[in-house]
Amino acid sequence: MAGLRGAGIALGTLTLLSLVAGALALAASEPFIALLSFLIAAGLLLVLSRERRTNAAAAREARAAVAAMRRISTGDFNVRQEELTSTTLSSLQAPFAAMTEALARLFSQLADHREQLTAVLDTMADGVILVDAENRIVLSNPAANELLSIEAPTGTPLSSVLRDHELRDLVTLSRGSGERQHTELVLSTPRRSMSATATPLTAGPGETEPDESETSVLLTLHDLTPIRQLETTRREFVANVSHELRNPLASVKAMVETIEGGAVSDPATALDFLGRINREVDRMNAMVNDLLELSRIESGRSELHREPVDTAATIEAVRTDLEHRIEEAGVAVTISASGEVVALGDEEKLRQVISNLLGNALKFTPRGGTIELRAGNSETDNVLVQVRDSGPGIAPEHLPHLFERFYKADRSRRDQGTGLGLAIAKHIVELHGGEIGVESTQGDGATFWFTLPRTA
Repeated sequence: MAGLRGAGIALGTLTLLSLVAGALALAASEPFIALLSFLIAAGLLLVLSRERRTNAAAAREARAAVAAMRRISTGDFNVRQEELTSTTLSSLQAPFAAMTEALARLFSQLADHREQLTAVLDTMADGVILVDAENRIVLSNPAANELLSIEAPTGTPLSSVLRDHELRDLVTLSRGSGERQHTELVLSTPRRSMSATATPLTAGPGETEPDESETSVLLTLHDLTPIRQLETTRREFVANVSHELRNPLASVKAMVETIEGGAVSDPATALDFLGRINREVDRMNAMVNDLLELSRIESGRSELHREPVDTAATIEAVRTDLEHRIEEAGVAVTISASGEVVALGDEEKLRQVISNLLGNALKFTPRGGTIELRAGNSETDNVLVQVRDSGPGIAPEHLPHLFERFYKADRSRRDQGTGLGLAIAKHIVELHGGEIGVESTQGDGATFWFTLPRTA
C-alpha cells in the first residue's frame, strides 16, 4: 500500500507538471506543445488507473520522470528517453521525448526572437522607451539614451531621468486615456526638435476599459532636428538670394530712371551709369553661375577628372589670371612651395578653389598689405595649400560660419562678391576627399587652408 501511495503521489505530481506545461504552452501560443503536454497528462492518469501492480521500481521511475520534468522547466532539454524505463512508464517515452524536443524548439525560437528584437532596437535610429504601470523604465534602446542624453537602467523611475515635463505628461495622458498620443516638442537640454508618440499597452487581451494601475506605455522618439535645420537653411537661402538680387536690381532701376530723366544728354554721366549697370549685371550673372555650380556640386552631378596636378604651377596660373585685380588692390602676392607638390585632383576645379580663396583675401587685405600662398606636403600624405593675408583678421564668433552660403562677417561692407565663393570652395575640396578650414586672430590677418590627396 505504501508503494502504491508513493507511486500515486509521484504520478500525480508528474501529471500536475504536465498540465502546467500544457498551460504554459497554450499561453505561448504553441498548440502543438500544449496538446503533447495534455496527452502526456492523460496517459499518466490512464496508467495510474490501470496499473494495479506497484513496487519500488515503479516509484523510482515516477520520481525520475518528475525530475526530468523539473530539468525541462529550468531550460535543460538534455533529457534522455531512457530516463523513463521500459516498465510502467514505457508507453510515455515517445510522447515525452516529442514534448521535450518541441519545448526545446520553442525555447530556441524565443531566444532567437529575443536576439532579433535586441538587434533591431539597438540599430534603430528612433528612440524607444518602455515604462511599466509604476512609471519605471523596463526597456530603453541606445538611440533613446543618445537623443535624451540619459542613462536609463532597468527599474529607473522615468521622472528621475526625463527632465522635460512634456514627455512625462504625454506618457500620463496616454495611460489615462488608453489611446495613442502624439506631439512635437523642442527639448531644452540637449536642444533638439523631436516627435514623440506614447502608446498604451494594456495588461491583458480583450480589455475595453484601461486600468491605469496595470497599463505600460511605449514611448517612441524621432529626431526632427535635421529636418528643421534643413527648413531653416532653405528659408535663409531664399531670403539671402532675394536680398542679394534686390540690391543690384534696385541700383540698375535707379540708374536707368536717371538716364531716362535727362542724364542721357550728358555723355559723361550716361557712360558712368552705363558702366555701373554693366557691373551690376555682371555681379548678378556671376551669382547665378555660382548658384548653378553649387547646385551641381551638392547634387553630385559635378564630375571630377582626377589627374596629377602640379599645385605650385596651378597657384601661379591663378595669380596670373587675377593680376589685374591684384594691381587694383595694391597688395603684394607671393608664392612659396616646398619641393615637388603634386596633388591628385581635377585641375580646373582646384584652380577655382584657389581663385576663390585668393579673391577673398584681396577683398579684405588693405592697400600695401601682403598675401602669401604656400604649397607643401603635410605629414599625413596630403598636399597642404595655405592662403595667408595681412588683413584685419576675423572675430572668433564668425569663424564657424564662414563657409556657409551668403555669410558675410562684415555686413556693412559692400563688395562685388556673391557670398558663395567660400561655400563652393568647401564643397569642391570635400568632393576631392580633402579638408578646408581657417585660422585667424582678430587684428592679425587670416589663414585659409585646405588639403588634397597626394599622388603616390
